[in-house]
Amino acid sequence: MASVANSASAIALRCLSVACTILLHNASLSAQLPATQLSAVFPAGSQSGKTLDVTILGTDLDDVDQLLFNHPGINATRKLADPTPFDDGPQPVPNTFVVTVNGDVPPADYEVRCRGRFGISNRRIFSINPLPVITETEPNGGNDVPPWTETEGVRTNAANEISIPGIADGQAVQGPDVDWYRFQGKAGQQVLVTAICRRLDSRMDPLLTVLREDGNVLAESQPGPDGEVFADVRLPSDGTFFIKVHDAVFAQGPGYVYRLLVTSAPQIDFVFPPAGLAGTSPEFTLYGRNLPGGQPSPYTINGVQLQQLKTAIAIPGDITGKLPVSRLVEPHQAGLDGLEYVVPGSPPGTPGVLITVATAPPVLETANDSAASMQQLTWPCEVHGQFYPQRDVDWFSFTAKKDETLIIELISQRLGMPTDASLLLQQEVLDEQKTVTVKDLQFVDDVGMGNNNNNQARAYRHEFDERTTDPVLLFEAPADGTYRLMIRDGLSALKSDPRLTYRLIVRPPQPDFRLAAAPARSGAAFQLRKGGRETLHVTAFRLDGFDGEIRAVVSGLPEGVTSEEIVIGPGSTTGTLVLTAADAAKGAGTLKVQGRAVVNGQEVQREARYAAAAAISQNNQPNANVPSLKARLVSGIQVSVSELEAAPQTLTIGNGQPLETSRGGVLKIPYQVRRTDGSAGNITGFPIDVPAGTQLPQVQIGGNANGEFELRFTAQAQPGLYSFYLAGFNQGLQYKRSPDLVDKAKVRQERVAKVLTEAQQKVQQLTQENQKRTQEQTQANTAVTQATTAKQQADQKKTAADTALQQAEAALKQKQEQSAANPADETLKQQAAQAQTAREAAVKAADEAKLQQDAAVKKLDELTAAKKLADEAKSKAQADLTAAQQFQTQAQQEKQRADQLVQQKTQESNQRQVNVDVPSNSLQFRLVEHPLVVDVFPDTASVKAGEKLELPVKVTRRYDYKAGITLQTTIPQGVTGLQVPSVTIPDNQGEVKLQITTAANATVGDHPLTVRFTMNFNGQPLTFERPLKLQITPAPPAAQ
Repeated sequence: MASVANSASAIALRCLSVACTILLHNASLSAQLPATQLSAVFPAGSQSGKTLDVTILGTDLDDVDQLLFNHPGINATRKLADPTPFDDGPQPVPNTFVVTVNGDVPPADYEVRCRGRFGISNRRIFSINPLPVITETEPNGGNDVPPWTETEGVRTNAANEISIPGIADGQAVQGPDVDWYRFQGKAGQQVLVTAICRRLDSRMDPLLTVLREDGNVLAESQPGPDGEVFADVRLPSDGTFFIKVHDAVFAQGPGYVYRLLVTSAPQIDFVFPPAGLAGTSPEFTLYGRNLPGGQPSPYTINGVQLQQLKTAIAIPGDITGKLPVSRLVEPHQAGLDGLEYVVPGSPPGTPGVLITVATAPPVLETANDSAASMQQLTWPCEVHGQFYPQRDVDWFSFTAKKDETLIIELISQRLGMPTDASLLLQQEVLDEQKTVTVKDLQFVDDVGMGNNNNNQARAYRHEFDERTTDPVLLFEAPADGTYRLMIRDGLSALKSDPRLTYRLIVRPPQPDFRLAAAPARSGAAFQLRKGGRETLHVTAFRLDGFDGEIRAVVSGLPEGVTSEEIVIGPGSTTGTLVLTAADAAKGAGTLKVQGRAVVNGQEVQREARYAAAAAISQNNQPNANVPSLKARLVSGIQVSVSELEAAPQTLTIGNGQPLETSRGGVLKIPYQVRRTDGSAGNITGFPIDVPAGTQLPQVQIGGNANGEFELRFTAQAQPGLYSFYLAGFNQGLQYKRSPDLVDKAKVRQERVAKVLTEAQQKVQQLTQENQKRTQEQTQANTAVTQATTAKQQADQKKTAADTALQQAEAALKQKQEQSAANPADETLKQQAAQAQTAREAAVKAADEAKLQQDAAVKKLDELTAAKKLADEAKSKAQADLTAAQQFQTQAQQEKQRADQLVQQKTQESNQRQVNVDVPSNSLQFRLVEHPLVVDVFPDTASVKAGEKLELPVKVTRRYDYKAGITLQTTIPQGVTGLQVPSVTIPDNQGEVKLQITTAANATVGDHPLTVRFTMNFNGQPLTFERPLKLQITPAPPAAQ
């Protein structure tokens, strides 16, 4: 019976996981092709040298059989359930792994991915920390402090007990979940309770409350470093204290996990100044709590006075291009360089603070809260200050000469601050009376999107939204003089918060760039199907006005996967690397994206930072207006090639010929679509990464196998070299999901059906056996009853015989005594003889009764023994039948589940409509200024006053431009006696002559003329100019 129960529990566990997985499959299947997606791991961490069970949660987790960690000392094997009769040996528990952490694995946040049928998943954090760890158990209380109960003198409480320091792994499940923990504390002890969620990419928005046993609130949660909420409490007494944890709106489900950290460890709230020059070791002041050697600071947050600690921190000289990913770095911060600093002596795993790299000599903000007390700046410089106290406004002034170019940039939100800063630039103007007036030159609030090419491209990049509220301005001084800067933060108007620091940069531009790469498919596995393509979005952070071409290439690709080098064109900030898997591609790889550009005449190379969305979104049409997702930098991007599935459709554009046209031109680009059998649906294409000024009609490919589309460029398009691709979108692709799993499910269904049939047959056999044993038991009972009756009768007969014998012996004795007393009495002798005969008869009767009684006893004993055997046989038969019936019920339930699984897999494998991205390959094209090559044009010419001159102009037409070309000459002011009429090169022709006529009194000298070529190319007015230096010499003297 125990084995049956164990098997049942193992089967139930597996089937519950399967049922959950099936539900998740259904949720994702209707939207897009499946790809392994990891929502959470639970527990979300462990200790070095420990082994524990870890459950994964997510979608499309079919056949997930591996957990992949980015440290070789963390390994996982699938957890096996107890063997059951329904399977061949122990079977894996779905989505559950046994994780072993070697003793030499250092404390840190590591990345974990899972690998299954649909590739390698996105990553989640698995934290290794040396502190004692518990895993939350349910139930642990309701909305109020859990009461103490006492059983046999032992007090217990439902709240999970956690030590200080200690960690608890928890999750919000099963309705409006409220979790409770309790700890023992000492009077005066400073305790920090932190709910780690953002670092785990958890969906949970936690709230914390620290309470006394009587329910009085001691502290509530507040935003802390990295956006994690924490509660800071100084314990009022010795005793037991409680922690209440729940989601802000009591949401729950897969992905709502957290790690509760309870310590008295140091916490840095902010650092000032926020940056330092590379290659230096400046002094910084750390502001926080529990700082070793910390002194009281002048700042309080939510009524708690912060400590301060001054320390020198080395900024490496080679820090350019580096940014830590061990902490939470969001997309808008990805263009910075910096390091993470942790207080020495902090427990391993303690989060640090971000220190960025200054780009000019730092100066500290002084008292400058009004225009009357402006801080004078001598650039190049970088001001480090605070938007503090409430409603703080800071004023600065600097001098500049006409045409000097400066970058004026305010960095605050990118430091991780919840700020929305603005910048006002003013000019001091002196009138003739030397009176100073102030002129507003520019007000900069949120930075614009930059040239993200178009709104369509922005909408297609919701998985990595790098936009920031920090203002930046490339300023060219209109005149010599003094200029003013006023900066403020809109959010600091609401409260005083010393953490709101900033960097104000004023210096000449230092053009440069940074790159960030993120999988285009939000939060999903970066998986390629054989013969298919996937896209990797590359975002360019253009620094200080750099607008040159940036080339990007990806390496680390699996075998058989290729990608074209792309060019992020002038001023553009987005590009897309397209990865293409050959039909025989296989394996996995870790991508490396390298960018290069020519900056100030030197080639500069930068490796991209890598990022991924924390959330999962449905597949949407490329031009859909989709809200941006939370994202963060990660250590790397994994890509894998499916071993089972081929891409249902492949879109290819171009024919191998170079693409080039001019502004106003049209590129006609062929396309081809390869479709696997049975895949249908209409494809719509969206050109992505083309320059601003490109007319972007949707390409209606439909069900065509080949065709052609056009890119039309307006006169506003910026010339340069660009890469683009066609984002095909098939809304209604016919797709079959894993039909082989139907066969696999049917094999198990047949196995279970066979076991059920055998179980039913065994029940029938044991039912018959039980009936037989019941009949035998009944017969045995009847025989025992009859034998008992016979024995009773024999006992009665024996008793009667013994009584008769006693009476006969008594009568004999009496007669013998009488006869002895009267020896002569014959009658008495005769009576004595008769009494003797009667006694002998009584003895014989008694002996016979005794024999009958012994026989009855023997018979009864034999039948009683037989009844015992019959009872035992009946009990065994009944037990065997009951066990067989229970197993038959179990088999029937397992058969029902197997049938449901077959039905589910059959439904999944049925052809259905899904939304699918069908990205094309990437193509490069060059856009030039105009569709002409000027073959003949005189740069200089000379004519004598009073004479005429014809200058030939020859052009070669390109890009099928046929219309007329007008040449109009601009004559400098002050030049008289000179005429250059407009001329037109007729349609389809390439030559014309400029007619120059001079009067005798024409202004003599060298004159810079400008010849403007004007044309209309496909409805787009285009112009360009060529200089012509005309020398007019004096007219010859008049003849005498």
